[in-house]
This record gives sequence, structure tokens and C-alpha cells, in this order.
Amino acid sequence: MEDSAIKPPFLRRGSTQNIIAGVVAFCGPGLFNALQGLGNAGGSEPSVSAAMNATLYASFAVFGCLSGYFFNLFGPKILMTFGALTYSFYAISVYLWGQVDDKFAPMAIVASAILGLGAACLWGAQGTMTLSYALENQKGSFFGIFWFIFNLGGVIGGLIALGLNLNPDDDGQAVNPATYFTFCALMGAGAVFACIFIIRPSRVIKADGTAVVFEESMGTSNSREELKEIGKLFTNKHMLLLTPLIIQSNWFYTYEFGGINGLLFDAPTRGLNSSIYWAISGISSYVIGVYYLDREAIGGRRKRAIQGLILVSAINIGQWIYALIWQFTTGYDKGNQPSPLISFRDGGSYAVPLLLFMYCGLADSIVQTYAYWIIGAISNSPKQLSRYVGYYKGVQSLGACFAWIIEWQGALYKWQLVICFTLAVLFIPPTYVAATSIKDKGTEDDAKVLVENEDSPAENVIEVKELSVENEDSSAVP
Repeated sequence: MEDSAIKPPFLRRGSTQNIIAGVVAFCGPGLFNALQGLGNAGGSEPSVSAAMNATLYASFAVFGCLSGYFFNLFGPKILMTFGALTYSFYAISVYLWGQVDDKFAPMAIVASAILGLGAACLWGAQGTMTLSYALENQKGSFFGIFWFIFNLGGVIGGLIALGLNLNPDDDGQAVNPATYFTFCALMGAGAVFACIFIIRPSRVIKADGTAVVFEESMGTSNSREELKEIGKLFTNKHMLLLTPLIIQSNWFYTYEFGGINGLLFDAPTRGLNSSIYWAISGISSYVIGVYYLDREAIGGRRKRAIQGLILVSAINIGQWIYALIWQFTTGYDKGNQPSPLISFRDGGSYAVPLLLFMYCGLADSIVQTYAYWIIGAISNSPKQLSRYVGYYKGVQSLGACFAWIIEWQGALYKWQLVICFTLAVLFIPPTYVAATSIKDKGTEDDAKVLVENEDSPAENVIEVKELSVENEDSSAVP
């Protein structure tokens, strides 16, 4: 909570900006998740959907690694506004392909590439805001709050899809066009919201009344230096150790939303399942962030990093064991779907795969929350965190790209599942090494802010000053 003696304007509080990031994500990627939760983005041709996702994540991988550079150059307002707009364009393109004519498939693939750039901008800005606007003992809770709000997009979007698709066509596959129009409008609203309410990082005040330290990378020389710093991430020991965790953290969506939700269930049930999945994900992220990763009573950050890894790994491995038993017992796979498709009205035959899908939502959230938390434990600097988050999103998307390429090539879901299980095991040892290197206290003094000495501008002298909230003009437009 904000210090009662220091009351910065509501919009300038770090906690408020984190919530605003959550609302923008709710409208953009949250509703995107609901659309993906319909299976094949609501379309009828899995190969086109797989090509779209492979293109999206390839683009995301490239621009994700550069998102730290974009953040330090343009700031969060421009990145999140632009990013939200690309989600709306994607929804329009998917509608034209899935509902109007197959000839729009190339347009949908191009929109996926553009969305990769937009998603990199949005997620890079969000990750930096969430981790750098929080105090050291708030990073898990900040991410948990963000993840909860973001996933409400998937929850509500899934319920919208359920309501609009309660009377699908005979085979239960079609998605009502109003689903796309509703999603598109809400995604556009997210862009407007970001443009109005997101402010510059240098104007943000943390919960203890101190300012966020942020230096924009302006000018050609600074831009070159920023690109050099991004290049160094690929030799950074922390990032290299966390790479297997990062790759695994988005790989499994292909199997979960294609091999479970998209394969087994009819259209309205896919919408309901999507809502349940994201509800479980949002709640469990908040719980592990607030009540475990940020809980200092458990011990120092190093101890929480190690014990948190043990907890996350146990739950994650348990999920894949459950999935392996289901997959190889039922035999359902490409070319062998249930007939008719499973409906939420089917009682017991619906409950078992639903429980598996719910477990997937739980495991997803705790893996993501732990990954963000441990990255946030490495540094407090917004500039450095923007680079770490960019590396995280870029490498994560590269893994997702490979997963979708495998799907595009027609690999059976049972073999995709085996890969998911293998990756879940492989990330544990290097992540453990990274966890043991976490320090109990950060080294940077976030109570200070660097400002240019006004008396010596030509010499570019840097002076360290305390930032006082009361001394600033709080009425200025962000």
C-alpha cells in the first residue's frame, strides 16, 4: 500500500499503472486468448491456423528481443497503444478468413506477422512496468494482480463466445461472426485506454514514495549502445540459465488449446473451457505471487526462489503425467476425434478432460509467475528489466514458433505432449542454478533519481537528487 504520508496523484502510483497495464492486456491479449481458446482461432482449417501462429511467434521472437530497445526509446504509452491496435486488426483478418472466404488466409497470415510486432511492443512495455514499478517485496504480487486482470479478458471473452455459440451448426464447429465483432471492438477500446491513461515511467511513484529511475535512450549514439546491451543478453549467465524455462513457458499452448480444447469439444464448450482455464490461471497466479513468492516470512529471496522452483516443478510435472495418462489411454488425436464432440452437457464424460484442462491453467500460471518473479529478482532497474523482459518474450516466442511449426507439419498430439513433458523436466536443473544465485537484497538504490544538473548542461554533468512528490506539479497532463 502507498505510504499514508506521501499521496501521489492516483495515475502516478506504480500500483495504478500496473492495473492500467492489466486492463490494456485484458482488452488485447486477454481476448486474443479467448479467440485462440475456440480452437484454430475459431476457423475450420487447422493448418492455416498453425501457419498463422507460427508466423506470429516468429515475428514476436524477433521483435520481442528488441522490445527493451523500443521501450527505452519510445516509452510505454506508444508501445501499448500500438500493440493493442494490432490485436484488433488481427481479429478482423481472422474473421474474414474464418467466416467470409478462404482467400483471405494470406491476409490473416500477414496480420499475424504484424501482431507479432504489436505483441512484442505491448508485452515488453507491460513486463517492464510490472517489474520496475514494484518494490522488491511486491514483484510477485504486482505480477499476480496484472495476470489476474489480464486473464479476465480470457474469462469474459470465453463466456461471450459461449453465449454467442450456444446454437452452432450441426457439427458444432462454427463460430458466430458476432464473436469477432465484439472482440474487435473491445481490443480497439484497449488502445484508446492505453493512449489516455499510461504515463511516462519517470513520472511514476512507487509505494514507498520514491521515483522510478528511468533514462530514455535518445540520439544515435545511445541507440547504438542500447542495441549492444541487448546483444550482451545472449551471453548473460542469468538469461542463459533461464532459457530452458523461458522456452517451455509458452510451448505447451499448442498442445493444450489444439490437442485438448480444439480437438475434443464443440464450439460453445470450447468457449466455456477457455473461461475456466483463464480464471484458474488468474487466481492461482495471484495466490502464488502474493502468498508465496513475496512472502518474506518464508525466508529471503534466494530461499523463496529455490523452494518456489520445487513447488512449480512438482505441479508442472504432475500436469504432464496426468496428460500422458489421458492421451495414451483414450487414443484421441488427429484423425480420431470424439463423435459427437464433447459438450458441457455431457456430465461425466465432460468432467475428466475438463479437469485436465483446468490443471493446465493452474500449471501455466505458476510457471509464468515464477519466471517473471525470478527475472524481477535479478534487477530493479527499468532499463535493464526492459532488456530482460525483451529477451524473455523473444525467446519464449521463438519456442512457441517452433511448437506451431511442429503443429503445422501435422505432428500427432501425443508426440507434441511428449515434447512438452521433456521440456518441463529439462528446465529444472539450470533454473535451480539461477535460483541459487539470487540475492536476498537488490543492489540498486531506487530511492534516488538521476537528473541533469541545470547549472552545467553543456558538460552533461549528472547529479543525484531525491525526488519529492510534494515539490512536483501533479496537475500536468501525463
